[in-house]
Amino acid sequence: MAEFYGFPHGMLIALVMMAALCILLQTLAVSYSIRRLRTGWARRAENGMECAILAALFLFAALLGQVQYGLYGGFLMPSAYSLARQGAFLLISVLGVAAAVGTELIWPFFVLGGVAVLLPATEKVTGAAYPFFFLAALLYFLLRSIHICRMRRRELDTQISSISVKEAIDTLHTGLLFFRPEGEILLCNLRMDILARQLTGRSLQNGREFQRLLERGELHVGCAREALGGQQVFRLPDASVWSMSAHDIPMGRRSFVLVTADDVTAQWDAVTLLARQNEALEKRGQELRHTIEHLQAICEAEEIVRSKGRVHDLLGQRISLLLRALRDDQQPDETLLMEFVRTLPTALREDRTPNPAHRLEMLRETFQGMDVSVEIQGELPEHAAVAETFAEIAVECVTNAVRHGYATRIQFHFFQNDSWRMTVTDNGIPPAGPIREGGGIGGMRYRINRLGGTLELYIVPRFRIEIAVPKEAERK
Repeated sequence: MAEFYGFPHGMLIALVMMAALCILLQTLAVSYSIRRLRTGWARRAENGMECAILAALFLFAALLGQVQYGLYGGFLMPSAYSLARQGAFLLISVLGVAAAVGTELIWPFFVLGGVAVLLPATEKVTGAAYPFFFLAALLYFLLRSIHICRMRRRELDTQISSISVKEAIDTLHTGLLFFRPEGEILLCNLRMDILARQLTGRSLQNGREFQRLLERGELHVGCAREALGGQQVFRLPDASVWSMSAHDIPMGRRSFVLVTADDVTAQWDAVTLLARQNEALEKRGQELRHTIEHLQAICEAEEIVRSKGRVHDLLGQRISLLLRALRDDQQPDETLLMEFVRTLPTALREDRTPNPAHRLEMLRETFQGMDVSVEIQGELPEHAAVAETFAEIAVECVTNAVRHGYATRIQFHFFQNDSWRMTVTDNGIPPAGPIREGGGIGGMRYRINRLGGTLELYIVPRFRIEIAVPKEAERK
């Protein structure tokens, strides 16, 4: 080491700082190496080699310290750490060869070249060039320590350990609980711990007691046992539903118990929705069966109502014409009377109803011969059912106006805005009191109600009927 005396003081300080940095990085490399999982003797030999390299770096620093001490004290210690340097080389050689053989890698052999600089024999052989070999060895160990630290860090980030396994199962949405048959808990992930707190109201302490509680124990407030597909499930206060199952796991001569918790909220919601839909379908089915059972009676009732209305219209129209003639002291036309009598049975039996517009025209022409003016303003609705209903009501209105009000002028006004509307007025005698709805007006209201419309009666200042049918009817 006497060659270092010729180096400037600043360079010696830089060498000492480099040695200190090498020791720091190698210490970190040793820490990372020891924290790895131990998988065999090769890894132990590799870790031992890293520790021996750290000891060799301390010898590098000691030699530099000796030079510094000799520089300022005027003498060099005679021992020069010869035995320690040789022992470090021998130890690193054995561990390096073992690590190279065990890992089947060649890079552990390179360490032998760097440590060989420590040998007293190397110092004698290299002579004045020894400081350069010393500096090259320090640079090698500095770069090697950086590389080893990065490599070991990556191994620690990717290796599977007991901690990483626990972290992995804690991220699962499924609950897991391992315990011995006597109840001692071996492993419980975060999801199962949360579920146990919700079901029992306390932290999980004994696996066997928890299993008994799931089977028949009293649950915490807000939790309930339910049945899903013949299996018992648990409904929690947060509306989630979980299925719990226990499994015996034999391992050699011993056995363990695994309790799993699976989230079946989606299945529960689907089954609940399906049950509601089935209930609604069953109700609709009952209504449909009831309708089918009474379909004949309904059809008969509809036919009776229609027939009564037809009889009422035909007889009312003919009687109104006769009454009109009698009230005006006119002699009824015998030919007309015979025509009424002859065609009445046929008209009652046949159902050849003309279209609504033609029906109104026939109504106007029929009563025009009796000096009764039927005035029509506007057009009938485009919707066939509404137009037919308006025409039927028009016939009824004319008949009632002539029979009961002695009217000689009846006005119909058809128009539309948000609804189809019909207004009927006449010049007849207004009713003396409230109108009692009989078969005529009752039949009108029945027809309008079937279309979802309204019928309003007014007696002042004169008799008036206002009918409105929403246009939604055209979509029916």
